[in-house]
Amino acid sequence: MNLLQAFPFSLMTREGIPERVAFAQVVDPRFVDVMAPRADFRGAGYQFAVGLLQSAFAPEDDSDWRAYWDTPPDAKTLADALAPLLPAFELDSDKAAFMQDWDLPEAEQKDISGLLIDAPGEKTIRDNLDHFVKRGSVQAMCPACAAAALFTLQINAPSGGVGHRVSLRGGGPMTTLVLPNDPAESLWRKLWLNVLPADRIAAKRPEKLSDVLPWMAPTRTSEAKGGVTTTPESVHPLQAYWSMPRRIRLEFPEKDSGPGVCDVCGEHSAQLLRTYRARNYGVNYAGDWLHPLTPYTIDPKKPPPLPIKGQRGGVGYRHWLGFTLGTADNRPAPATVVRHFYARRSRMGAARLWCFGYDMDNMKARCWYDSTLPVHTVPPESQAAFAGVVAQLMAVADEAGSLLRKYVKAAQTDRPQDREIDPMVGQSFWQATESQFYMALQRLAALRAYEDEQVAGVYRQWLLATRHVSLGLFDTWVQGVHIENLNTRRVVQARAELLRWLNLGKVARPLWKIVNAQQKESA
Repeated sequence: MNLLQAFPFSLMTREGIPERVAFAQVVDPRFVDVMAPRADFRGAGYQFAVGLLQSAFAPEDDSDWRAYWDTPPDAKTLADALAPLLPAFELDSDKAAFMQDWDLPEAEQKDISGLLIDAPGEKTIRDNLDHFVKRGSVQAMCPACAAAALFTLQINAPSGGVGHRVSLRGGGPMTTLVLPNDPAESLWRKLWLNVLPADRIAAKRPEKLSDVLPWMAPTRTSEAKGGVTTTPESVHPLQAYWSMPRRIRLEFPEKDSGPGVCDVCGEHSAQLLRTYRARNYGVNYAGDWLHPLTPYTIDPKKPPPLPIKGQRGGVGYRHWLGFTLGTADNRPAPATVVRHFYARRSRMGAARLWCFGYDMDNMKARCWYDSTLPVHTVPPESQAAFAGVVAQLMAVADEAGSLLRKYVKAAQTDRPQDREIDPMVGQSFWQATESQFYMALQRLAALRAYEDEQVAGVYRQWLLATRHVSLGLFDTWVQGVHIENLNTRRVVQARAELLRWLNLGKVARPLWKIVNAQQKESA
């Protein structure tokens, strides 16, 4: 099975019909999305497609990029560009095989379900803790799902025991893709919006294919003795799209093993895979890797850059500034594709930012998060001022959420220092104010200047909204206390203090001064 001639992810037509086609058919305007039986496979499918285009069909410059945005290439042109990569995308081969170790002697045989990141591990099964994802639910995969699972694991690989390396971005990285605002836009444009000019990835082209696709040569193993680390300088930066930290070899059955139904997609397949072989000490990625689709925390005093991971609570508006325009201290800095969009493509109109990834606890998947944030197009010359105002809105929210947690805790107990606050108190604030934040963001994006006179109305709206929500949530959380533990005087005092500091807090007070100066209204 060649994954370029038989793309392992279905493409969805405008009528909602999934089709399995050659990858070069992504240029067909009939297709609008990638379909997959699992959410993590769908995210991986987009990354697979973007990686292929970036590796084999990257535009020379922004003018070249714009030409293919306006008029996509035909399928033959794209297929011709992909032709040199065909040998590298064979899934079943005696030598080089997609995302698999070149030569894997003395490897441990594992059940095929082990390719799934959320599959219960040996200890979980031994302790009978597989309450949600049950053991034995996946015993066989069709070749397409096996390829999708293998790719998904390699690019997201969490820690997996001694010598089992994590992905180039660590375990459970956050991926951000810029998408057109119109969901009905063609799949080609959804992919192409995340493809960068070639010189934005590296100054020179790769010298050999294995510098980009690591399975095309013997694995750069990482044993304590004789092993090596792999940096962007030792291979090619394009390998970020195709990182292969795990040493794996799929085990294909004999041709006469019989057909069956895939436990992942439910489709009938002439061939089913039930096992694979694995060994530790695969590629150990280190150094200043910057994956173009992931935001990073960048601290010049503490290199290397740290990729943002999936985290409890998922992605919401508290991440908006860092994931789009970036914070002043680059904690985080947006993904390269997002920064390039704002620098070169923001005049194309509104867009969306698709954010997804696993929240991992070492090798255990806690949750898969999948969110979409609005991307407002602000002229490059106004972006710094716009970001500064948004940072003030975020600071107000941070302060209000912190005050809410503090005074709910004070209302619930005489000794708040001895009690842990329910983490959902803070989370409820972010959820309850999300729609108001995006309304404020929309108002800001419509402005032509960001001086106090222009933004005072937005500040007022946001200060009132966060105050109203904070007080309402305080009442809700305090009413949930058992009646025998409720001290009315303590509650009244805590609520009064909450209201006071919502108006006089370190962040809120100067913004109320701006509002009062411009609109003659005090807190």
